[in-house]
Amino acid sequence: MTYFNQGGWRGIFDAFSRSQAIIQFKPDGTIIDANENFLKAVGYSLEEVRGKHHRMFVDPAYASSSEYKAFWAELAAGKFVSSQFKRIAKDGHEVWIQASYNPVVSRSGKVLKIVKIATDVTENKLRNAEVRGQLEAIDRSQAVIQFDLEGRILEANQNFLDAMGYTSAEVVGQHHSMFVKEGLKGSAEYRQFWKNLAAGKFQSGEFERIGKNGRRVWIMASYNPILDMSGKPFKVVKFATDITEDKLRNAEYEGQIQAISRSQAMISFTKDGIILDANDNFLSATGYTRDEVIGKHHRMFVEKSYAGSPEYAAFWQELGNGKHTSAIYQRVKKSGQPLWLQATYNPIFGASGELIKVTKFATDITENMNARQTAIQAAEETLSTVEQSAGVAQSVSGSAHEIASGMESARTAVDDMQSLSEKAGQSTERLRFAAGSMDDVVQLISKVADQINLLSLNATIEAARAGEAGRGFAVVANEVKTLANQTSQATTRIFSEIAEMQSVAGIVDDALKSISLSISEVHGLVRSTTDAAEAQCQATDEINGQLERAAGNVASVCDSLDNWVIGMEDRRRHPRKRVFEDAEIVLSGGRIIKCALRDISEAGARVVVSDKEKLPDSFDLDMGEELGRRRCRIVRRYGDNLGLEFLQQSMAMAG
Repeated sequence: MTYFNQGGWRGIFDAFSRSQAIIQFKPDGTIIDANENFLKAVGYSLEEVRGKHHRMFVDPAYASSSEYKAFWAELAAGKFVSSQFKRIAKDGHEVWIQASYNPVVSRSGKVLKIVKIATDVTENKLRNAEVRGQLEAIDRSQAVIQFDLEGRILEANQNFLDAMGYTSAEVVGQHHSMFVKEGLKGSAEYRQFWKNLAAGKFQSGEFERIGKNGRRVWIMASYNPILDMSGKPFKVVKFATDITEDKLRNAEYEGQIQAISRSQAMISFTKDGIILDANDNFLSATGYTRDEVIGKHHRMFVEKSYAGSPEYAAFWQELGNGKHTSAIYQRVKKSGQPLWLQATYNPIFGASGELIKVTKFATDITENMNARQTAIQAAEETLSTVEQSAGVAQSVSGSAHEIASGMESARTAVDDMQSLSEKAGQSTERLRFAAGSMDDVVQLISKVADQINLLSLNATIEAARAGEAGRGFAVVANEVKTLANQTSQATTRIFSEIAEMQSVAGIVDDALKSISLSISEVHGLVRSTTDAAEAQCQATDEINGQLERAAGNVASVCDSLDNWVIGMEDRRRHPRKRVFEDAEIVLSGGRIIKCALRDISEAGARVVVSDKEKLPDSFDLDMGEELGRRRCRIVRRYGDNLGLEFLQQSMAMAG
């Protein structure tokens, strides 16, 4: 206990008051006085605290607790109390103080007052709480193990024990070497590792360690020497993260990349297209050496006309923006020959998400593309032949229909002739019947004439007997005889005419029968010919339909072959129409080169040029009256084919 002396201790108390927060209480906790340091720490004025109870500085729940009452009871009994305390300032924030409550007693031992001397340690308390929180967070998320300076294990947290497969009892007191490979334990490198740590040198990196039962464990770790108050190392704390899965995954990725590099062409660029590296497969495909490409721009592999185009600039702009692209691309070898690649351009990002490079994986498909072009040409030739055959078939079909129509008309005429022949035969038969009937009448007339002639003879005889009296009767009889003779002559002539008529009727009848028979034969031939013509029409119609379907199928084959994706620079934004038209390339000076137009769109066209002479990059293309004349630029050359981009209407077209 401290005995207050008005003389000797006043100077010491004043010195404390200048540097420490001091407050005085009655034994029951009522505030007597407080210096400026204390008032500043809690945010009150002296008038606001004097006469109040100490509980104004503590949490209400604590102020009403038995512990708080016991606290003041001990002080009133003269017991000294020293510790860190949490107090509440005027504005409600927490104030942490390192304080001692000092009972001041008289010579008789009576407690006169309590003097509290305090230091504001709020900042340190918060800092320590933050550090402790960080350490607790690290302990929850990382593997932590502590060693003495010789490498003996002091303690290890659960994360470390789980990673290595041990319990705490199995590792504490053991040496760190239990976690390293046999070949490393006795090495100079391992001894130097611990010498550096004992000397206070920080160590970090990826380490391969051995867990329980020989299991390999990869960790990303830092070995941190901990210094004592004098700045000397007294232990080592290791913070580690188990990266075994990442290490194995990365090893797998590296193996995959190496496998890809062995089988595919690989080249890497900056995001602007500058070549960083290329493997042997790529160099072999393009015909360059590594020194010839490193540091150069990708445009060295494309045609000059394309390298300066907006499409090419957009191609690298999209890659620079991190957009992946995959397609078939036409490139140019060192020799100038075309090189076709099935390729992917892959933007590669760093850990912070920034684009660090573009890696291209490619396969040389030049032979396949040449075969494809051959197939396209063959298909187009087949399509042209089929279309020509279809035209011929249509002409044959038209002729067959005309023949069928003519034969149908002939059959109708023959049918009419047969009908007329049958009618003529019937008329002839009636004529023969009528002639027969006339013959009976003439025979009757002949008999009558004979009777008359006989009667005239008898009359003449009788007139002669009568003499002169019968002379007049004899004249009449003579006239009658003459008439009878004439009638006889007439009937004879009629007999002759009827016989002639019957003969002619027989001939006509025979002729009509022959004609009818011939007409029947002709009718049969005409019917057979008409049926054959109709069958031929059906066959030609069917052939024509099959040729049209064949033309459509071949056209589909052409489209399928030609609609492969030919790189970002050639991805078509406009629908194309397949055509088979003759066109002309018009060069400067008016010179003309014949070509064949194969397809056309709003943006460009494809032509086939058999003339192998070197063409300029741009020229006029005359496609006839319907399609007009356009200014073009060559964007792709392959075989006899030219891929053209329309620039604008030529001056001739515009005028």
